[in-house]
Amino acid sequence: MNNHNLNHSIRDISNTPFIRYREFILLYAILQEWCRECGTIYPLNELLEGLTYRIIGDFSICRKSKIINYSKQIKKGDIFVSERNNLRIIDEAIQLGAIAIISEVFIADCSVPQIIIPSDLDRLKQKISEKTYELYGTKMKTVAITGTNGKTTVASFIAQLLMQQRKSVCVIGTLGVFINGRQLKQNFRNNTTLPFYDFIQIVQHCYKHSVEFIILEASSQGLLDNRLGSYPIDIGVFLNIGKDHLEFHGGMVPYKKSKELLVPLCKKLVVNADDEWCRSVAENSFLPITSFGVDIRNAVAFKQENEAEDEIIYKFKVKNEEIDVRMRNSGFYNGMNLAAALASLWTLNIPLQNIKPVTLPTGRFQQIDNLEGIKVFIDYAHTPDALEVCLTTIKSFAKNNIYVVFGCGGDRDKKKRNEMGKVATTFATKAIITSDNPRSESPADIIKDIVRGLDVQKFQIELDRKKAIIYALQMAQAGDTVLIAGKGHEQEQILHDLVVPFSDRDVVNTYFEEEGGLITKNDPVA
Repeated sequence: MNNHNLNHSIRDISNTPFIRYREFILLYAILQEWCRECGTIYPLNELLEGLTYRIIGDFSICRKSKIINYSKQIKKGDIFVSERNNLRIIDEAIQLGAIAIISEVFIADCSVPQIIIPSDLDRLKQKISEKTYELYGTKMKTVAITGTNGKTTVASFIAQLLMQQRKSVCVIGTLGVFINGRQLKQNFRNNTTLPFYDFIQIVQHCYKHSVEFIILEASSQGLLDNRLGSYPIDIGVFLNIGKDHLEFHGGMVPYKKSKELLVPLCKKLVVNADDEWCRSVAENSFLPITSFGVDIRNAVAFKQENEAEDEIIYKFKVKNEEIDVRMRNSGFYNGMNLAAALASLWTLNIPLQNIKPVTLPTGRFQQIDNLEGIKVFIDYAHTPDALEVCLTTIKSFAKNNIYVVFGCGGDRDKKKRNEMGKVATTFATKAIITSDNPRSESPADIIKDIVRGLDVQKFQIELDRKKAIIYALQMAQAGDTVLIAGKGHEQEQILHDLVVPFSDRDVVNTYFEEEGGLITKNDPVA
């Protein structure tokens, strides 16, 4: 088909051989009903206006269908939108019940109707974003958080503070999708920032369940992949910049630019005034800015923390008001994360009154209690900055030795490996270096990168992560501290093409149960 026919408008579509006028009128009416019933796709004239497209087949069978772009979510009667044009996945979607396909290319021998939108699927996302926001999003406030470290924690803090004010909240991020603290058990993909069509489904779900606030983590890769489409964000929160995913992005400059893609979607910004990159984001934006940091001139100033060993009181000044927040001791860094959360609520015009204690999310500086007198923490820290934050926090209250167990992921950021080794051996008494999702790389080769040039007296190598954790726990005595870093909440190890169940927390709990005589080494769980 020539370009003239490919660029036909909604008014002259009846002149093409693919669909007759009477069929189009029926299709248009069906898609209007489709919009009303499930809200996932909208009248064809609005979605396709200005796009290059082609319609093949009879869409009259698509009454009340949903639009899905994850084949494993497909149920009978759904429409599958293919962004990768992978024939195997398209065939899988049809086998699972997809009754039509939206794609960028013509699919030969396709057994179901097609809408072909060559090179314009991102513009289709823009149309769906705008319509979704118009129908649902205006009834909710959306906060998106970006930064190298702290996204999950800040999202959790914001949600806890909002729920204390009896607000209904959805959190979308690394740990999953949660509404008012309860995980939404649906077949969404395992991404920090969910793919666009998953996100749109959640927006609709939130609207139907009277959610007032959506809090989401916006990763650099998610923003670069356009997973938010052009969905309007009420507040964008900028936490910090560090070294992560640099091989994927090609360096610090493109990494920063990918995170800055959040700015055009936002109406207001909350920025960390103590971070140079965040300050530059604010200086280059014309949006209203709420700053947080240690300087008293910030809208939210983190004033101090007490030095209690367990519970800590963080003190803030929010404009002219003094605010105290209690939580388990977790150091200066989480005081700054709390400041980001308070700044977000202040920007949302939420009262900051009668604040109750807050808790860290799963796998974030999570303390594992035991009867041996050893402080054990599990944290997701997998960057040099995050590891240093954890270890310096521990040093602020540790009585005796500090042991750290960590590794580095395979097929990821090789340059940060030695930096993490330097951090570990600088701030810990001893580092036990092990595997952490080696993927296609040899764990031994990864560890060689980590230990290059380090003092051999400061580290021990143990490739088996379970043995490494047990080794650290066996070395530790009452009064010592053990940090197990890198995996946090994760429940698996990735070894080549194998995904093996594995939990740092389970290994620790099993060890202490065995030491306490609650189970034996012959017990299946041991």
